[in-house]
Amino acid sequence: MKPLEQIISTFLIALEKLWDKDALIISLITSIVLVEIVAIFIKRSIKRRIFAIQKDTPDRENPEYYLEYYKKWQVIDIIRVAIVVVVLGVLLVSRTSIGANFFIVVAGALIVTFRDFILSILAFFIILRRYKIGETVGIGDIQGQIISIRMFTIGLLGKDNDGDNTGRHFTIPGYRFLTETIRREELQVESIRKELIKIPYDYETYSIGFSEFIKALKAEIETILPIITKKNCGNFQTYIGYKYKMDIDYLEDKCIVITIGLVGKWRRNVERKEQIISWAEQYRVKKTPKEPQI
Repeated sequence: MKPLEQIISTFLIALEKLWDKDALIISLITSIVLVEIVAIFIKRSIKRRIFAIQKDTPDRENPEYYLEYYKKWQVIDIIRVAIVVVVLGVLLVSRTSIGANFFIVVAGALIVTFRDFILSILAFFIILRRYKIGETVGIGDIQGQIISIRMFTIGLLGKDNDGDNTGRHFTIPGYRFLTETIRREELQVESIRKELIKIPYDYETYSIGFSEFIKALKAEIETILPIITKKNCGNFQTYIGYKYKMDIDYLEDKCIVITIGLVGKWRRNVERKEQIISWAEQYRVKKTPKEPQI
């Protein structure tokens, strides 16, 4: 116990001397450390509460409930950054005796040496205004959902083209959001998406002629799909005023392919595609299997 007591006593004496020498710096450092400790406990508390609520609720319709945790986490990180900026500002103002010329030279050297870090700090404030937790973006060959925006890095939860989690986590330097092209991806469950339905047609497969089939198909689609407006077009403004878009082409085997483009929310798109495909299937000629020859 004596060695431990001696270490603690030595540490307290050193801290007291440092306090007498520069109490301001000790106070500022202590404030930052306390903020970090409090932030850790708050994050853990939020995580336990949100995940406990999701575990006990019978409603499983929200597969992205975890975003509530990351949104609250983001608020805590913003407060932490604000406190650090204030502390650095106080420290800078209190040390104005250093001299303006010396400060400019040091600042220039830091900017040249730590360019990416400086850009990441600038990007932090820009990204906070442009993006929100839960948005899906693409940068380079990476595609994912934003789950954290920090001073130097952005956290992305990997997503595939169907909007499902890939199980991968990406940490992207913030400066890349300034120096590279960022794609906004509409992959959330409630986002507006474009879907394509391809219906192959040939005279042997269907019981009615092509002209009659197309006419009946258009009439059926008119009853299924709504007119797209500015409110429900998402990023697909060329669909405004239309219910769908259709294209017809030949394949190499002389099969005709009818492509139908529709826009809507994911769950509604699935239902509408099922209705259109079910309608088309009723005109297929049911082939009886050939009996094996004896």
